[in-house]
Amino acid sequence: MDDQKVILQMTSTQVQEDGQQAVMELTTSATLHRKGDAAVLEYEESGDEGLSGQTCIEMKGDTVTLSREGESSMHLLLRQGCKYVSTYVTPFGRLNMEALPTRVMYAMSGAEGRIELEYHMHVQNQYVGLNRVSVQFHHSA
Repeated sequence: MDDQKVILQMTSTQVQEDGQQAVMELTTSATLHRKGDAAVLEYEESGDEGLSGQTCIEMKGDTVTLSREGESSMHLLLRQGCKYVSTYVTPFGRLNMEALPTRVMYAMSGAEGRIELEYHMHVQNQYVGLNRVSVQFHHSA
């Protein structure tokens, strides 16, 4: 598959231990391409704190990998039921993070698809909450 321009719509919800929720929504243009037997979505991101970077979502087999490069960087491999330990690098220092996915699902057909992720996150050995990420993408007009 050649690179295809798509519209990506993402909703990310973090549910903290006390039940409080933080919701972030993003709609942006992205590029969908094949890399071996994986499908990869790439897009530019800028956060509320002014941090920007290139984000990749790779879908392959039973795994979804989230990678971010820029002012802050991280690599998060999500496979249902498997704990993943990594480092989140920020302008303020390095943080140890750990993710335990309870739901990793994606489906796609051509340049359309969706991704559903749910995972528990610890940062610096502190539980920060349950993250739910829902991504839909479709061919841009």
